[in-house]
Amino acid sequence: MTAGGGMPSRTAPRLPGGRVPWLGHAAAFGRDPVAFLRRGRERMGGDFSFTLLGQPVVFLCGRPAHEAVFRADEAVLSPREAYRFMTPVFGPGVAYDAEPEEMSRQIGHLLPALTSRSLAGYARVMEEEAESHFAAWAERGEADLVEVMNDLTVAIATRCLFGTGFRERMGPGLPRLYHDLESGIRLAGLLSPRLPLPSFRRRDRARAALSATLVRVIAERRAAGPAGDEPQDVLAALMAARTPDGAPLPDETVTGLLIGMIFAGQHTSAVLAAWTGVLLLDDPVRVAALVREQEDAIERDAPLDVRALRRMERLEWCVREAERLHPPLVVLMRKALRDFRYGGRLVPAGTLVMVSPAVAHRQPEVFRDPDHYDPSRYGPGREEHACPYALIGFGGGKHRCVGMAFAYQQVKIIWSVLLRRFDLELATGPHVPDYSTLVPAPRAPCRVRYRRRCAPLVSVRLTEADR
Repeated sequence: MTAGGGMPSRTAPRLPGGRVPWLGHAAAFGRDPVAFLRRGRERMGGDFSFTLLGQPVVFLCGRPAHEAVFRADEAVLSPREAYRFMTPVFGPGVAYDAEPEEMSRQIGHLLPALTSRSLAGYARVMEEEAESHFAAWAERGEADLVEVMNDLTVAIATRCLFGTGFRERMGPGLPRLYHDLESGIRLAGLLSPRLPLPSFRRRDRARAALSATLVRVIAERRAAGPAGDEPQDVLAALMAARTPDGAPLPDETVTGLLIGMIFAGQHTSAVLAAWTGVLLLDDPVRVAALVREQEDAIERDAPLDVRALRRMERLEWCVREAERLHPPLVVLMRKALRDFRYGGRLVPAGTLVMVSPAVAHRQPEVFRDPDHYDPSRYGPGREEHACPYALIGFGGGKHRCVGMAFAYQQVKIIWSVLLRRFDLELATGPHVPDYSTLVPAPRAPCRVRYRRRCAPLVSVRLTEADR
């Protein structure tokens, strides 16, 4: 996008402070990136520049700015160069370490597993995993909401996308491996993802363990031959995929895509599920309305299918409002490979361009009373999220998260089961984000107090294994 009116472009004004050479504004940004960016916007306006570990950064905010960033040519604003620090997670030549055309092909191999038809098939699996997990709870007690959602979303994602063999091989330590993998996504990665930090070493050990098990599972699948009438998971789809020259995808690419898909989807879903609960359980009146909606949405003994999920409008509003107030990704980045011009501004080549869903979602010109929790803002007659580039918690444009529908579906199903099976209330608070990583969950402790309902709203259906 070019500057209008033929006038010379101006660079974004620099945020005061950050005078320590090279370090710049890293200390303030690292403590609380959202507060840092919100203060900067209030002081400087919709765009400003600052320094982060020697890297010049320009922050842009507002729907026109978001559109310009998300629609920019990758030869100008490159996601690949901005997210190179993810290479130790995905692996060499996978996702952001691949050329843009190759990355698009890799994502294309995953899309069949994320169609509406596939999601409809996952609904029963998601409900079974949630019912099984919560069946192990006592009649009453307390649970850590973040740990519960982390464990449950790992179980759901691995079963839906890999089948049961992978999880059985990994055992109960699988959620910990994904936690260790996620712990390596830190600000220091912008400098170098290979720094000798404890969190980076945990990341690498976890990645190696996941990869080794996947390689064995792939070998066993190849030896067993076609699965016949069994459901086809993502692993099967990737094993059947071919490169442009007709060769099977290398095992390294398959494992990288599988690890990346679970990593990208599981933790963001767990965080979204946790924040959904923290926010809705703070309002008993709203909880009562959601319980009544469950009674209306699901017929007794009927499966929890996509039709029932569509009837859970209020629950979906609560998930959207959690995404707005506490988006799983607080910043989204691009690297300017060429000079980028937007609205009379010049962003020089070499600059890191940053937008923030967490800041964008608090704009009063888009969301009325933006700091207030109000799920009804998504209802008929308001629909404040409907304008383009308003709600960007899962990104926007070409690189909008392809797993967003999967994430929303599993969060809704998890909370549908919880609302039907238990009376719930928060046992701790207030809850603030934990910014030790760039995907901030509620800071510990984040506990809920539960009591099992004497008569569930909808009777539990037994699986074949239970029978």
